[in-house]
Amino acid sequence: MLRSLFLLLVVFLGGCAQGVGELKPPDIRYGEDVCAECNMIISDPRYASGYAYEISPGRYESVIFDDIGDMLRHADKHPDHKVVAWYVHDFGSQEWLDATKASFVHSATLQTPMAFGVAAHATADAANKQAQEMSGEVMDWNVLMTRFRAGELGGAGHEGMMKNMN
Repeated sequence: MLRSLFLLLVVFLGGCAQGVGELKPPDIRYGEDVCAECNMIISDPRYASGYAYEISPGRYESVIFDDIGDMLRHADKHPDHKVVAWYVHDFGSQEWLDATKASFVHSATLQTPMAFGVAAHATADAANKQAQEMSGEVMDWNVLMTRFRAGELGGAGHEGMMKNMN
């Protein structure tokens, strides 16, 4: 009896642990969930993104965004997040991709939710095609991160959009 009670308690407490034990792309309810950075509703999967960070050994929490640039901005503002996985959607298929393996297009004519002008692609060929159509440039994850940190990706962001509306 005591052993059964102990096992039940262990199972119950394990279910109360924060985060999840498996790394996987986040679940987003489009038209309902809000971006962790700008608090706007995430409605277009082509630009939605997310990352997972470790909250304790083997436990992860996901954060979701409406724009790839918002994901980078949020991670930059939260150096305490030990990011262990980055996720973006393929612009064409809208399937989740490992962002560190994706090809990105940056173009001033690409209208993304928060005006960063960045789209992700599963293949370099798809990225090159979109870049050619939109007078953009193709970059990998490392170049994207470098360009973001240098402030070269645009992104009016929520604050900038609000200022432009007044």
